[in-house]
Amino acid sequence: MWTEQTMPIPDVLIVCLLGIVVVFLALIVLDLAIIVTSKVIQGIEGKGKAKAETAAPAAYDDEADKELLAVLSSVIAEDLDADPSEFRITSVKEIR
Repeated sequence: MWTEQTMPIPDVLIVCLLGIVVVFLALIVLDLAIIVTSKVIQGIEGKGKAKAETAAPAAYDDEADKELLAVLSSVIAEDLDADPSEFRITSVKEIR
């Protein structure tokens, strides 16, 4: 089989199929590893969130809101090709 310069068609097909099987098995193993790792991390974060909920809530930061509105205004003005004074943002809602 390996002594000839060319391989017969059945051998080529077998090598091809073995390569594809190896690749897909590796992908399945990686997928399972990602799933297990994410479950472990979610478990660890879940315990951390329970402890964080008992702590005092964070202080309200008005500067962050002003900065967010400035960024949103500039993006909207750029998209509309308008001056930021030509429109007014009445509410901002975070979408998760």
